[in-house]
Amino acid sequence: MVGGKVLYHAAQLSHARRFALARRAEGLDAYVVPDKTPRPARATRMNPLTGQPYNRPGRGRDCGKPTA
Repeated sequence: MVGGKVLYHAAQLSHARRFALARRAEGLDAYVVPDKTPRPARATRMNPLTGQPYNRPGRGRDCGKPTA
């Protein structure tokens, strides 16, 4: 609680907004502060059979010309 206001922080921003709306309906001054910390970089997963990374962009079944 900061200055009479209730702060919410959640992994899902929509969940935090829902909680804040519920607190406002109860008459409490609540608001959501989005998390500004950068997400850690994910390590590339390598396929042990091919030596290539999984899910290479532009190399999947859904890439290329659309099949109508």
